[in-house]
Amino acid sequence: MNMAGQEEKNKISQGRVSQKNRTRTALVAAARELMQGGKQPTVSEAAEAALVSRATAYRYFPTQELLLAEVALFAAGGPLFPIENRDLPLPEALGSLVRGVGKWSFANEQHLRTLLRLSLDPKSGVHRPGHRRQWIADALRRGREHMDSRAYARLSKALTLLLGIDPVVVMRDIAGASEKEALDALEWAARTLVASALSEKPKCRG
Repeated sequence: MNMAGQEEKNKISQGRVSQKNRTRTALVAAARELMQGGKQPTVSEAAEAALVSRATAYRYFPTQELLLAEVALFAAGGPLFPIENRDLPLPEALGSLVRGVGKWSFANEQHLRTLLRLSLDPKSGVHRPGHRRQWIADALRRGREHMDSRAYARLSKALTLLLGIDPVVVMRDIAGASEKEALDALEWAARTLVASALSEKPKCRG
């Protein structure tokens, strides 16, 4: 195949990919709008709202569960939190991060709960993005040299408990906390954990 023919083939292939992405996006957007109206849409209902044939819709989403999971991922793919509080002491900076993620989690609670439920079922094939580990690593970077490596590793793992939908579920369903009470408690916990880790004396090496 000559170069011109290959370029034409590539254009056709890219066009098909773009069309598939547009169709998928239209189905997810339609399902999300129906969910915002209080419905748990079926694949057929999303197809009708998106003006897509049912057969096509089922090729993208064979089950309602997968459609709802895609809506959750689309709506709650993860806030991109820049570390804007670089001038704050590290405990306060992490507390601010946890509060910010908490507000986002409460705002997207319905979608995040759907994603959590599906991710707990191995048969669903749904996996959570796991953004929180990178957020924590970025936020703790400037304080890492002041901590013992074991304390840093322990703190990094402990902070994952304070981010995402998981603490929201515990605060709502177990603690019976209001959103404000939950955010206050989560921020306090983050600040306390970081302050404790910083207070540990680094172990001597060598």
